[in-house]
Amino acid sequence: MNVNDNIDGAPTNHHHHHQQQYKIDPAMKIGHVSLNISNLSRSLDFYESILGFKRIDRPSRGKALLSVGDNNSSYLVELLQVNTRDANSDNVSRMNSSSRRAGLYHFAILLPERKFLADILQNLGDKRDQIHFDGLADHLVSESIYLRDPDFNGVEIYSDRPRSEWRWKGTQVEMATLPLNTTDLLKEATEKGWKEMPDKTTIGHIHLHVSDIAKAMKFYHEILGLQLTAAISTASFFAADGYHHHIATNTWLGTGIAPASSESIGLNHFSIELSNKEELVRLIDLLFSRHNMSVLRSGSLPDRSVFVRDMDGIKIQVENK
Repeated sequence: MNVNDNIDGAPTNHHHHHQQQYKIDPAMKIGHVSLNISNLSRSLDFYESILGFKRIDRPSRGKALLSVGDNNSSYLVELLQVNTRDANSDNVSRMNSSSRRAGLYHFAILLPERKFLADILQNLGDKRDQIHFDGLADHLVSESIYLRDPDFNGVEIYSDRPRSEWRWKGTQVEMATLPLNTTDLLKEATEKGWKEMPDKTTIGHIHLHVSDIAKAMKFYHEILGLQLTAAISTASFFAADGYHHHIATNTWLGTGIAPASSESIGLNHFSIELSNKEELVRLIDLLFSRHNMSVLRSGSLPDRSVFVRDMDGIKIQVENK
């Protein structure tokens, strides 16, 4: 079906049982992204030394938690080293990016102010021989830099334009992919330059490869209760509380691609953070009782977080602050 035919998806007739209208907690955000990588020290070079994240866990083999600013309690990126047959081979990573399965297209690091985007652009330009650039874009609602990590995972770094400049048509926000005006952006660069990921940096959104747009629509819009904010025939964008998008899904690897794997290089899982325990309980109850989905408790925080999988087996941790 063409998602544009029925923008709102869910029935709006008032005689439908009000249960139909589940909407996710408006304060929902993406909490963290967990990546399977092939070589931890190589990935730390990229995420710490080049991007400026700060490691907050005790060094251990095969795992690292990365945060920003003075935040030592919660992390934005988890790196998990998985055994690939030959961890030093670049081919492992590149092969992975072409294997056609559901999973990560990119995750997006949201900087709190435009000047930080200018600083990191300047810094990445200086280090361009050490990184794989994918491009730059102006999306109307935001300005973005795209790169790849050493395992070829897609990484977007962006800053939002003020919400007052976003243009809405009903429930749909106007987005585009235009050339980034780097001259204008770099005027904002500070004297101090790029030192580290600033305080208040978050994971702004995540963009997924899926096998079927209608199924993605059913899961993220109808079941999870996110609003559809933009749609083309091969991609849909979903958000809570009038954001441009927290989760996007596309079929650009083709429809009917293989299900996600939590073992191969790429996305292990991402988390959706709700504002309180009541919202978490409400969502778990909905998934479990109304949609009969299997909900896995996570061992360490039995009452604060659970795992679910979307229609392609992409693993999502649902947690409360």
